[in-house]
Amino acid sequence: MHTVTRTLHSISAAVLLAVALTAATACGDDRAADRPNIVLIVADDLGFSDLGAYGGEIRTPNLDALAREGLQLTNYHTGPTCGPTRAMLMTGVDHHRAGIGTNAVALRRLPELRGRPGYEGFLNDRVVTFAKLLQDAGYHTFMTGKWDLGSEPDKQPTARGFDRYFGLPTAGASHFSDATGVSRARAEAVYVEDGEPVSALPEDFYSSASYSDRLIEFIDDRPDDGQPYFAYLAFTAPHWPLHVPDDWIERYAGAYDEGWDVIRKRRFDRQVELGVLPPDTVLPPRNRAVPAWDTLPPARREVEQKRIELYAAMVELMDHHIGRFIERVTADDDRETVVFFVSDNGAEGNAIDALPDNAYWIPATFDNRLANMGREGSYVWLGVGWADATVSPLRLYKSYVNEGGIRVPAIVHSTTGRFGHARRDAIVTAMDIAPTILELAGVTHPGNSYRDREIIEMSGKSALGYLTGASGTVHGEAPIGWELYGNRALIQGDWKAVLTWPPEGGGQWELYNLRSDPTEMNDMADAEPERLAQMIRHWDLYAEQSGIAIFERDLGYGRYP
Repeated sequence: MHTVTRTLHSISAAVLLAVALTAATACGDDRAADRPNIVLIVADDLGFSDLGAYGGEIRTPNLDALAREGLQLTNYHTGPTCGPTRAMLMTGVDHHRAGIGTNAVALRRLPELRGRPGYEGFLNDRVVTFAKLLQDAGYHTFMTGKWDLGSEPDKQPTARGFDRYFGLPTAGASHFSDATGVSRARAEAVYVEDGEPVSALPEDFYSSASYSDRLIEFIDDRPDDGQPYFAYLAFTAPHWPLHVPDDWIERYAGAYDEGWDVIRKRRFDRQVELGVLPPDTVLPPRNRAVPAWDTLPPARREVEQKRIELYAAMVELMDHHIGRFIERVTADDDRETVVFFVSDNGAEGNAIDALPDNAYWIPATFDNRLANMGREGSYVWLGVGWADATVSPLRLYKSYVNEGGIRVPAIVHSTTGRFGHARRDAIVTAMDIAPTILELAGVTHPGNSYRDREIIEMSGKSALGYLTGASGTVHGEAPIGWELYGNRALIQGDWKAVLTWPPEGGGQWELYNLRSDPTEMNDMADAEPERLAQMIRHWDLYAEQSGIAIFERDLGYGRYP
């Protein structure tokens, strides 16, 4: 298999591209025949413990089968929110350098970040997507669903490496054909197909079903030229608003009447039993903003039960469509298909009704009566109580750099069984997906130049050796940094340093051994001051190299007082 080594970085990008394409042609059909089809499936705001394979009670037979027959990763880490993670997934580069230093919507309320390099609010030209490199190497490339890396035509998927695209360039919307947006500023969502706005969605549109259907169509309609394909299925489930078709509304009726305290503990016990967590892991107290279930008045319990019933139904329905998608695309193809399934961040626990205008816009616009929750025209979200349970037993949730915000389910499966059947617990990150896929495809990243422009080399590392069992780690003791909304973290081997500003943290660096303490309960800062000091120095260097804007307060959204 031909690769272009990094020693050729001084050659112009045009020559590099010519060499790669000539080599691909020279290798001919043999190279095309050896390369696998590659599928990347991303769930939106799925919590660590939601899948059955990760201790959850939600029925997810198809994903559980993928985990059982492939690799289940228990130490996979993302960015804290959608856009940053997707930037890292697509480029292998830290999101601060790729253009999504913070979510695009946050730039509207943080004017001091506008115009700062790395905070463009879209995938900038200093990175190249792995989809583009696969496309250059002869892969057919298809995507459906959520992009969240730029909505202008020259920033959409078909401008960044995809042959075909149907979906939502922005962050979220109704899951039905009404295409209602998630904020007053974006009250109407615009769907796109191949760079052009879609005038109207079919009446029977439902996000999980329709994204799966269209991706199957793209694959079925591809040229019959013997070349492999890359397919990216980016669900918007189970991101708010929580919606399911009418015949799924009652799918989990009564299943959560015991409340979030019981469900959270039950999931934790199951995780220990399955071996997802070390046997001596400690279940933390519930989040400070979460009341004990038995203190809630009956009317609120009804609403809270409905939230999680809808969420669970969304997750099961997504699993159903994943199952039929994978069955369909692997049925008629003798070529190996490698499937990556991940969530983009932890479950959403922030107060969505506290976002700008939402306290007034939501009740003025939507019908959220109990009987209408989950149907078209409603707008409900998970809430902190159930988010605390769905990331069980981890600390905090989406938008934070604590484990509940950035540790999520991840599964890798091959139709040839090349990865074996195992559970792996070394750290893998969202930035590692791009280099891993490129190595699977036999494609080399061009280094620091591409088509006569300077680009950033990947920060992530290929995990292929780790996934196949050839090595026991991806990163060893190399430090890996995080930052969003002013909160900070660094993981080095088994250790994690984290600083979370009030109201959820004390604004001081804390230190945890994630191997023995994945729930961040036993702060070792006083016991290991030299280690912590060294890790803080590593974070400072990461921040400097990544161009991070430093804030000494929490800048996040939907915070509870």
